[in-house]
Amino acid sequence: MRTSLLILPLAGLLAQAPAFAQDMRDVPDPAAIQIPDLSGGRDPAVVSNGWKYFYYWRADTSFAEALSDFTECYRFMPVANASPGVPTFAPWDDKPATEVVTRGFQPYGLVGAVIGEIVAGPLVRRAHQSRLRRCMEPRGYQRYPLQERRWEQLTDNFSQASIAMQAKAASGPAPDGLPLPEDR
Repeated sequence: MRTSLLILPLAGLLAQAPAFAQDMRDVPDPAAIQIPDLSGGRDPAVVSNGWKYFYYWRADTSFAEALSDFTECYRFMPVANASPGVPTFAPWDDKPATEVVTRGFQPYGLVGAVIGEIVAGPLVRRAHQSRLRRCMEPRGYQRYPLQERRWEQLTDNFSQASIAMQAKAASGPAPDGLPLPEDR
């Protein structure tokens, strides 16, 4: 009986091995990925905005490791036009308890819609960054300040291409500035 209990988890791992091997073959070539210039981390204006515009870096990290970490952390990013709530119960064989809520009806009129869009930009950016911080910092990555325009190029509106660009930055050469404090 005990032998069968040990064999079942091992069989499950072996069944997943081809899927893992497939994922590792899909790793893009880091030489083909273009990222913006990451210098300027000592400029006081850039450092003062480092709490908003930053990138991650970790010593002795390969591109494949960083890509894996970013890919996993991007799973927790907010979805556009979706309800921010997390379902409390999701049955295995039925629809989730929460459904996607899209913007279509604006109860506050045109002025409310305009004000909402002005406020939404920084809120969405902050939601993305805070979730990414909660996932990347416990893995040992440190944040380094970056100019706003270069940060926009690197994150690419948090698209799929930005995962590879950020992984290349995180596994690249040591940054020229000091890491940002964790309290901000």
